[in-house]
Amino acid sequence: MTWKTAIAEVQVDDVVVRGHRLSELVGSVTYSDMAFLLIRGSLPSDPERATLEAILVSLADHGISPSSIVARTLASCGTPVQASISGALLSIADWHGGSGEEVAQLLTSLATDDEAALGEACSTLVRERKSRREQVPGFGHPQHTDGDPRARQLLRIATEHGVAAMYCTALATLGAVLADTTGRESLRQPNVTGAIAGILLDLGFPWTAVRGVVMSARSLGLTAHVVEELEQGNKWRHVSSEDVEYTGPPAPAV
Repeated sequence: MTWKTAIAEVQVDDVVVRGHRLSELVGSVTYSDMAFLLIRGSLPSDPERATLEAILVSLADHGISPSSIVARTLASCGTPVQASISGALLSIADWHGGSGEEVAQLLTSLATDDEAALGEACSTLVRERKSRREQVPGFGHPQHTDGDPRARQLLRIATEHGVAAMYCTALATLGAVLADTTGRESLRQPNVTGAIAGILLDLGFPWTAVRGVVMSARSLGLTAHVVEELEQGNKWRHVSSEDVEYTGPPAPAV
């Protein structure tokens, strides 16, 4: 079987990555630069680099959350470090950390330079979602009820660096329509996954790469949680029996 790739080639004396010698990249580019080169296929400008750096920092950790709970629980059971981190990354999905993928898909279909057409498309999407009692992903956060501070900062940075463009505009329009339709002002501004979706698209990343970028950044924080769990010496984290309510049929009388 023949494998075809435009990403990298291993040679006897070097590795070629998108036409660049890895030996020359080492020490001269950043991790964010490599993300652009590997995923987008080209090195970034300074503003683009700074924007992606901000995204990666914003995603590095979010305290005791579903993914860090999984990582720490696995580590406390004696699971190898890499398996504890991998298990935690599997929890980044539709309802925890991974909704940016769906947002990016939606923005890809909504974005247009036609302001009227954009507004109508957003109104149709919100109306259809509301009729099906489905949430519009990328807006609202159960912990940041007054607005996600990470999203505000990232969108500010993207705007200041001249990165925010068509997809961030579509995101803002969608939020405005969502807030006006539902009467919930808290939904006007996106959460961090929504902001990241719009910004990554404007940076030239495909929507299929969004979760990968999220996991790449969060793996750093998960590593810290696993290390801390091991340092604390916790063994077999589990739910106390007092916190478990049995709802099945009773056992037969003896």
